[in-house]
Amino acid sequence: MNCITIDDEPLAHKVIKNYCANLSFLNVVKECHSAFEAMNYLNENHVDLIFLDINMPKLKGLDFLRTLSNPPLIIVTTAYQEYAIEGYELNILDYLLKPFSFERFLKAINKAQSQKKMIESLQNGTENQVFENPKNTVNQNDSIFVKGDKKVHQIQLDSILYLESLGSYVKIHLENETITSLDRLTNFENTLPKNQFLRIHRSYIIALKKIQTIEGNRLKVAGVDIPIGSVYKHNLTHAIKK
Repeated sequence: MNCITIDDEPLAHKVIKNYCANLSFLNVVKECHSAFEAMNYLNENHVDLIFLDINMPKLKGLDFLRTLSNPPLIIVTTAYQEYAIEGYELNILDYLLKPFSFERFLKAINKAQSQKKMIESLQNGTENQVFENPKNTVNQNDSIFVKGDKKVHQIQLDSILYLESLGSYVKIHLENETITSLDRLTNFENTLPKNQFLRIHRSYIIALKKIQTIEGNRLKVAGVDIPIGSVYKHNLTHAIKK
């Protein structure tokens, strides 16, 4: 797994590099001391994982992350815990508070490995797919075709509870099962009928008629608590007043 470190503190690079040296499958291919240096590197190179500091001069880590159209897996490494919620709204994989132990680092890496394997599995399934690409189109029967788990599924819109972004793929929670698709949540947001579905968080789209309760910055669908992002709250308020 190729990774880079982005941090303005030399000691932080050294700690992560030493930890990575214990794991033969991790390869630190670049140490970037600013977000701009990382931008230049990523313009010409592909990496699987970024260890990203938040508090850096000129361009902060999370602002840098917002500039990436298709970011790799992101593990935030920072001394500031107050950015955790904002980080998870940007689909980071994990949030390591400095100083962190090797055991905590290893837990984050295990999570990265699992996600990378799932992405590769979905990509292989896509390559083996014999169907034409249905590209998430809603047909006249109020259903949507979605590629996932090496199949093309026709999903009735009425059966969708909510969709959850997990980095480069989306988990579609239905009434009786879940389907994982290698796609971006934004593509579903652009496809699903806006009078039936609403994005309420960077990582969630919900079926409006499946909402059970709304309380503060959370709502409940099928017994599951789902966060409401601050930038999406106005849209939810407007939708439920209709």
